[in-house]
Order: sequence, then C-alpha cells, then structure tokens
Amino acid sequence: MDFDPLSLYTPSPSQNEEVVIPKCQDIYESKESRNLSETAEDDSHLEPIHILDLPLLQLKPPYEVLISILKLLSPEETLNFGGSLEHSNNIAVNQETIFQEKDITELDIKAMTWLQLYCPRFDTIEKLAHLPSLSSSLKLSFAAEYNAYMTNLISNPLSWITNQKHIDTLQKLACLRLSENCGRTAQPEIIRRIVLPNLDQWMKTKTGHLKLREPSLTNDNLGLKTWGSALILSQRLLTHDYKKYLYKSVLELGSGTGLVGMVSSLLGYHTVLTDLPEIVPNLQSNVDLNKLINATVSELDWTNPQSFLKSFPDTKFQTILVSDPVYSSKHPYLVVDMINLFFDDSDPKAKVLVQIPLRPKFENERQVLWDLMKANLYLEIEHEIEEGFDDFGEMKFCFKVFKKKK
Repeated sequence: MDFDPLSLYTPSPSQNEEVVIPKCQDIYESKESRNLSETAEDDSHLEPIHILDLPLLQLKPPYEVLISILKLLSPEETLNFGGSLEHSNNIAVNQETIFQEKDITELDIKAMTWLQLYCPRFDTIEKLAHLPSLSSSLKLSFAAEYNAYMTNLISNPLSWITNQKHIDTLQKLACLRLSENCGRTAQPEIIRRIVLPNLDQWMKTKTGHLKLREPSLTNDNLGLKTWGSALILSQRLLTHDYKKYLYKSVLELGSGTGLVGMVSSLLGYHTVLTDLPEIVPNLQSNVDLNKLINATVSELDWTNPQSFLKSFPDTKFQTILVSDPVYSSKHPYLVVDMINLFFDDSDPKAKVLVQIPLRPKFENERQVLWDLMKANLYLEIEHEIEEGFDDFGEMKFCFKVFKKKK
C-alpha cells in the first residue's frame, strides 16, 4: 500500500508549550473571578465548561465520579463530515436518554455527594446531563489543558481507589478520550451518522439516517473509513433520477464501510457489496446495523477474485459502482480488470459509475484509469466536477458514467 492517509492534509505548525494542570486552590480563585454567583440559577447548567470544572485529582474523586465524567466526555456520533452530533445548548436534554446512551450506571449517592462538596459545576443531575452537549467547546477551547488532564489521569496511580480493575478501566477510558482529541488518524472507533436529502423516504426504520461503524483508521485498512466520494455519490443517487444511474443487478467494487451500496439497496436494487477479507466483517456489520435486506456482502480481492467467482459463478452485473478506488499505482489496472470481468456488456443499458476525488498527488493514477477505460472500449457518457469535503477538508470530486461501445 503506497497511500498514506496523512498525505491528505498539511498539519498546522504546532508550538511546544508546557501545559500545567492547575492546583486545587486555583479552582476557587477562578470561580470567584468568573462571578458564578451572578449566573441565573435556572440556566447554570448551560454555562460553558472550563477545564477547572472537571474533578481535580488532588481532591481524590471516587471511581464513581471519574467513570461518569469520562463516559459523559465520550464523543457524540459524527454527522456526515460536519462534526459531532450534539444537543443544542438551548434545548432541554432528556436526562434519562443521555445517561442511557453514555452507559452511566455508577452515578449514585456517593458520587453526587462528592460532586456537591468538591465540584459545584456538576452538583446536580441536570448539570451532568448537559456535559456531553458542552464538551466539544471544552475540547476545542482548552485542547492542550484537556489533553494534559487526560494524560495526568493516565499516569496517576489513583492510589485512593482500592479496586485495581476500576483503576484499569479509568485509565483505559482516559486513553480513549485523549486519542479522540488528537485528530482522525488517532481516533478509535467512531459511529458516523449519515443524513442525506430524501434518505428518510427510503428508510424502513423511523430513524431516517444510516449509521456507519468506522474502526480506527490505519494505513493498511483504508477501507474501514467512509470517504467523501461515497457521500457525494450517494447524494447524487438520492437527489437525481436514480433510474438514470441504477439498472437491474448492482455490484459495488471496494465498498469500504458500504454507504453507496447501501443507498443502492435502499432504492430497490439488489446490490452486492464487496471488499477485501479484512474489510468485509465491518462491512457486514454496517449492513446488519442498518437492517438492510436487499444487500449482499462478499469478499472480492481484485488480485485474486476466485473466491467471489465461486460464490457468483457466471454472474454479470448491469450496474457497477466504483467510489474512490485509486490510491495506488496498481489500482487503475485492477479496477478495470474487475469491471471487464463482471460487467454485462451484452446489455446496452448497462453502465459503470465512477466517483473519484481530485487529490493533487494522484493525477497520474487518475489519468491511467481514464486511459484504460477508453482503451477497453468504455464510452464516457456523463462527466461532472463537484465540490465536497471529508474528514481531511474540502475536496473536488469527479463523477463519470460509462457504457460499453458497440
């Protein structure tokens, strides 16, 4: 694999500044300077959070306090590529729902008593329930301090907690919270919620959206991430005349997390979603997560398709979907090989849909792909450049439709 996900963006220069976690007495001075007494009591739960508001380790917070805070600080589901889904600060949250979503079971009298004595910012259930909706601004405004807080929690022996399993659990969660705040390539598994125009009309459930599970992004498992091309192509299928693009049986090459193939199946076309053996378990999990019954998941290794051929002998497809297939110099050749192998060139209405990002470092690979399609007698019948973005920023995307020359 010669594609490095870090090549998709240029990191901003960073300054190596020493971050100091405030001492116990600092919190009281800070509270006084912020004039919390002037804040109306009925909306104090909406006040922005400062790093000083979190439980100070010097005060030896019990396990029940720390585990609850760490769970409440877990990220919300990601909405498309536009950031996390968070409750509006101006809308009352459902406390029971919040604690259920965050798996809060340890919040007992002992924890609340400690919070009331030492952590007045979270001395009520209502204030705690609003922590998730306020946590993003905390992580953005005090990123270095937040990371230092988690680092301190990881390195602290937590000697006042007698149960070693509890200590291990706390430090594991602190590691997760730290990694979540260090960029997409460092993040652990996330759930991405996909909301697109007209999608709710085709959903069998009441949610109106798709959920995609994405494990941690690594260089050798790029198919475990949802890329911007999939979102753009899915949006096109939902907002245009999909019958213009989809026809009879559908094969998706390199499905990844499965967004395009799942949208195709929702639109009423039996769709076979394929990818490498190491990608397929997560792909199948996403199909199951969304309760799709018109989609089949199968392994398809472009370098050795024999396993797929055994499962689908003599099978041809009238629509082939390809989304962001080129991040190696070998891929254009492999993609065209697979199209030639499975495309039903006997049907004049059969077509190939390709959505590809215009990444600056892959001009040659894209051109090779287009040249190979032309050399193999695929006629370009539609071409459009679109604006979009993914986790790594804004991007232009190229959409093309091909049919076989006669």
